[in-house]
Amino acid sequence: MEMRAALSEDLPEDVLEDLKEAAREVEKEIERRSRRLVKKKYPTNRDIAETIKSLSNLAKADPVSFPGMVREALENQGFYTALVTDERIWRIYEEMARRGEI
Repeated sequence: MEMRAALSEDLPEDVLEDLKEAAREVEKEIERRSRRLVKKKYPTNRDIAETIKSLSNLAKADPVSFPGMVREALENQGFYTALVTDERIWRIYEEMARRGEI
């Protein structure tokens, strides 16, 4: 703290402002890069099953759009869903129906 106070007294005001602006830009760049490096989790079968349970009453209404709704709900939960196929969703749905879970 004392060193900052000493520097701010010795430096001209415009130079001090330039240093502060440069520090803000570096902090923004660090934050931007750290956000980019965070990977989303892949959903497990259990995660998909829980989502299907919450949406199961909608499957009867429109089976064509049901896998898309499951993927959208998973994305809203923070999962990476590009590799979640319609076949996987329907397989999990069928297994749950056979066990009587839905």
